[in-house]
Amino acid sequence: MSQENVEVVRRIWAALNEDPPRVLLEAFAEDAEIRNPSEFPLRGPFHGHEGVRVWARESWEVFAGVHHEVEEVIDVGDGATVVSVQRVQGRTRHMQIDTNTQWAAVFTLRAGKILRAQGYMGKDEALEAAGLKE
Repeated sequence: MSQENVEVVRRIWAALNEDPPRVLLEAFAEDAEIRNPSEFPLRGPFHGHEGVRVWARESWEVFAGVHHEVEEVIDVGDGATVVSVQRVQGRTRHMQIDTNTQWAAVFTLRAGKILRAQGYMGKDEALEAAGLKE
């Protein structure tokens, strides 16, 4: 199941990088929850499939030409948790500021679907949250 979970996370990032971005609702549990890093303007939480749609729509409204380059996907080894480290590149729509920021997310999956996604501003913070660092 762990490799399957890694592939689910890889697929969602790949779909979000398409032009236009696609949200793979089938990859999310119906009771999914998404929370961005607390430093992001759109923190969440976003609940359920409608929340996933709102998260995607509002996130892409902030940026023009956004692209996530996945740098690493880590299987935590508990059969349910995956950490992804990605770099977001783009330009904010309103202030026209270029961004090139690394951030990370901890995904909890159940039966091959994302149940929870929590963003963090750094890899170390995400690994700690996933129980891989003290």
